[in-house]
Amino acid sequence: MNTEEYIISLRRYFHEYPELSFKEYKTADKIEEELKKLGLKPERITETGIICNIKGNGNKTIAIRADIDALPIKEENDIEYKSRNEGIMHACGHDTHIAMLLGVAKMFSEEKNLKGNIRLIFQPAEETPPGGAVDMIKNGCLDGVDYIIGQHIWGNKEMGKAFIYYHEMMANADRFEIKIDGKGGHGSAPQDAIDAIYISAHLVEMLNTIVSREIDPQEAAVITVGTFNSGYRFNVIASHSEMSGTVRTFSKEVQEKIEKRIRDILNGLKETYKIKYEYEFLKGYPVLINNEEVSKIIEKNAIEVLGKDNIVYPKPDMGGEDFAYYLEKIPGAYYFLGGGNREKNMFSPNHSPTMNVDEKSLYKGSLILKKSAEDLLNK
Repeated sequence: MNTEEYIISLRRYFHEYPELSFKEYKTADKIEEELKKLGLKPERITETGIICNIKGNGNKTIAIRADIDALPIKEENDIEYKSRNEGIMHACGHDTHIAMLLGVAKMFSEEKNLKGNIRLIFQPAEETPPGGAVDMIKNGCLDGVDYIIGQHIWGNKEMGKAFIYYHEMMANADRFEIKIDGKGGHGSAPQDAIDAIYISAHLVEMLNTIVSREIDPQEAAVITVGTFNSGYRFNVIASHSEMSGTVRTFSKEVQEKIEKRIRDILNGLKETYKIKYEYEFLKGYPVLINNEEVSKIIEKNAIEVLGKDNIVYPKPDMGGEDFAYYLEKIPGAYYFLGGGNREKNMFSPNHSPTMNVDEKSLYKGSLILKKSAEDLLNK
């Protein structure tokens, strides 16, 4: 079995047996099994997190990271390797990340003149804040590492293209939770109640004016209310409501302004409608900021593997990634790899129940990582 076939076979295995964040037990067992078959010595440094060192001739160490968890999504693809774990799916491509990094492991394990050391990082729980990167770092995954690189595949970005970012790549990914306490009553007598649904609906509308009317248009920011739960019955005025959402920013100043303005609005509603409220602003993954020099090395190798016409330079993405924690500690870079193919009816976005990728992209992703790591060792 050549390296490309090896990567595809592993990708299909991991796709078939997805596991949720912090519960990737069989996934971790399989990763260890494959690394041992290659003659390597993996080390479990968290319950499901693995590092594996490939020793060469030199003191420099380059880390390459793959995330390994899946999502609580019921798969709708009709494929031979469809998820066997009901309600769980590799809908964000982490199955491909594992397989591509194992492909890198296979290639490096056959390397005779490696000018330094490679550390493979198989990280759990990227999908669930505070994320697996925090514990991996705490338990030494970056000890002695000079640079770190990684990649993320996308189901609705064209296969054969690489998306390079020199500086800011992904946003602060924060969460807020709000509870409103009003006063319940009969639907026919609103004057005797404090309607939590009406007030909360007003709150949603007001939150949407923060970005449009209070943030500099040249600053990136997003506020999204993702859940809204309230009410008992058609003729009952609700006494309580709960909502949650996300805030995405690149600037600390904008992040702090939005956090404060949400509280200001709640205080205004409290005075106006005599409600009580609870409010939590939970800071998530920080801004992912690439090292320009490392990004240029990834770009060079992406050009070599994919061709210059297939390199794209997008604006920063409002998604969040706990790879950012690694980049707060050491220099490194992250990039996106296209995996979509419209002709094969594979062009669904990540986190979709029909997300799938053209597997011809996978070996190319492994090559870009391998060549970039080699260039960093030779740097």
